[in-house]
Amino acid sequence: MKNLWLIAAVCAAVAGPALAADDAESPYKPFIVLDSSSEKDSLANQYVAANITIGVKAPNKIEYSIKSGISMKDAASGSDSISSNIEGKIKKSYDIGTFFTPYVALRLGQKIKSDATSFTHYAFDAGVKIPMTASTAVDVGVRHRDAFDSSQHFKSFRVHTTLLWDINPSNTLGLRYTKSESPTLAEAEERETWRVHWQHNY
Repeated sequence: MKNLWLIAAVCAAVAGPALAADDAESPYKPFIVLDSSSEKDSLANQYVAANITIGVKAPNKIEYSIKSGISMKDAASGSDSISSNIEGKIKKSYDIGTFFTPYVALRLGQKIKSDATSFTHYAFDAGVKIPMTASTAVDVGVRHRDAFDSSQHFKSFRVHTTLLWDINPSNTLGLRYTKSESPTLAEAEERETWRVHWQHNY
């Protein structure tokens, strides 16, 4: 995990300023997110995950991003495993003239399991961001996720609540709680998760 965070920090230090330096007046604004989470599923398995996301904010409240990370499973049975994931995302927020901002998102990813097999998955997100003060907000939403190969039992429905704190115009901290449930027999996909993240906007 420490090595992953070191690699992520180097990527953030090098890639972001390089992108931002291309054109300070460009309507395309790069950002980087580092996050870490702790999960527990209904089988008492514990998970720790870390991700780095590199993206760009485009005109018309559209964001494009790519996320990569790993998840380490400490199974209740005593066996450990590590999986990785890479995921592309398009997010669109809407200014509807109210105090809150609704959004939708589409994601497409590839999960690589500990036995080196992999499968492709997709997800749809929807939610609203509600400001509480000049520097804080709450984000609530839902996510539907599934694999194209139904034999992977990756389908789940998730709800989340995130508290956001804008430290300054360039840096935001977030604390998110999620609960996901699976309609399949995959009990390990029924999880409660706490995640912290830091976002830097260039």
